[in-house]
Amino acid sequence: ERGTAKGEMLAEYTRELQAQLDAVYAKTRALDDEFGPARRAAITRCEADLAAAREALGAVELEVNALPRSERAAGLEELKAHKAKIAALAADLKRAVVSLPRDELLGRDDPEEAATLRGEREEAHARLLATHDRTRAGTRKLRDAARTVAETEEIGAAIMGDLAAQRQTLMHSSGVLRATAERLDRSRKLVAAIGRRAWQSRMIMRVMIAMLAVLVLLLLYFMMAT
Repeated sequence: ERGTAKGEMLAEYTRELQAQLDAVYAKTRALDDEFGPARRAAITRCEADLAAAREALGAVELEVNALPRSERAAGLEELKAHKAKIAALAADLKRAVVSLPRDELLGRDDPEEAATLRGEREEAHARLLATHDRTRAGTRKLRDAARTVAETEEIGAAIMGDLAAQRQTLMHSSGVLRATAERLDRSRKLVAAIGRRAWQSRMIMRVMIAMLAVLVLLLLYFMMAT
């Protein structure tokens, strides 16, 4: 439950950060349509919003570092993408600040120059989006790999449990076999002892029969002799 709560908090912070970054990007694109003091005020607002985005990034980074080791790699990759996006926006703002004196002197009345600057900004944004997409794809792959590792660990643990159960069964069967062998050995010895006693009894009976026969013959002999 604690891990689920941390994941939900990280997702909420990430959504807030993404919303702030999208807002800053939209405002930086709108700078091309601002002139003079209005442009300077717009840049100031963009800088304040970018500072708030950096604070949100710090909150996201804290939550990512608190993730379990198996999930941290994907979070760090996504964090890296957000940092790259903030760096790109900061570079756009820096260029806008540097161009302020020139824009104020020229009055920004050159449509061709304005179109060129807008095209450069759009191209930079397209590169940023492409980098972000590649990073998100890498993050998904890392998450899939982490999930596969976790599933493999679960399967390995289940196999180890099955092997331990089978080992216990084999040890129990071995004990039963040893007990059975001991009982069979005692039975063989008992049968052998019974056989010896039966043979002894037969021999004693034969001897007694022979002695009785001799006595009967002696009696008959003496009776005939008298």
